[in-house]
Amino acid sequence: MCLGLVPALLSQKARLLACLATALTFTSSVLLFNSPALAQRGAQTAPTDLGHMVQSAGTILRGHVIFATVEAHPQFANLQTVVVTISVVKVLKGEAANTYTFRQFVWDARDVPDAAGYRKSGELLLFLNPVSPYGLTSPVGLDQGRFRIVRDMKGRAFALNGRDNFGLFEQVLSKATSRGVIFSQQTQAMMVKPGGKAPLESLEDAITTLVGASK
Repeated sequence: MCLGLVPALLSQKARLLACLATALTFTSSVLLFNSPALAQRGAQTAPTDLGHMVQSAGTILRGHVIFATVEAHPQFANLQTVVVTISVVKVLKGEAANTYTFRQFVWDARDVPDAAGYRKSGELLLFLNPVSPYGLTSPVGLDQGRFRIVRDMKGRAFALNGRDNFGLFEQVLSKATSRGVIFSQQTQAMMVKPGGKAPLESLEDAITTLVGASK
């Protein structure tokens, strides 16, 4: 190899590593598995709760997926990303227009065929990290910050994240109460449950209350 190319190659690799490092800043507890150099594998995050997700998220919104496609990162051809466009129904934190588009790193090659689970027309509640300098974001805690919205036979809406909401409300009520944050009785009743589907109305009430308390 020509020695004159070494600095350029090192610089490119350093930029790629920096891009990955930036993608990892959404949580200090993300691990890349089986990752010699820049191999893409799965990712796992430590459990997080609603209070932490509300605090960490730059944007919290609910809406329907209208477009999702996998493509290479525009600056780093070796990084696969999914670009998602949401038709926004409600914004609970941050700012978003009628449609909101974001780019997320694809952690696992098995997520490529189905665009990392962002199915067209699916209704989601998303807690999105602030966008990195490389244009990347992701749900806070990955599957923990992405909630599917489902409705029962009576049309009542519920939210369920990738971990069945397990640990979502752990100590959230006690910590918030100690800071003088007051939730409605309906929301408190939801927050004492260990997991399972959360009534969307109560969950969004908890989110807006926590957002308001952080201002």
